[in-house]
Amino acid sequence: MSEKKLPKVKVRDPYSGKEIELEPIKVWTLAPKTRKGVKIGLFKSPETGKFFRAKVPDDYPAP
Repeated sequence: MSEKKLPKVKVRDPYSGKEIELEPIKVWTLAPKTRKGVKIGLFKSPETGKFFRAKVPDDYPAP
């Protein structure tokens, strides 16, 4: 079972306050019924090990 590697995204880690490049664990679209919506990624902080969500670019590949 080969899983595709997602490209890295520059995000701000809310726990350390630093801008870092991370690969999201999961990406999904969050959209209300009548609007376009945004893409959200799930990330893991390398310093604390805590998970956080952040917006990824609209052209980012997502299922």
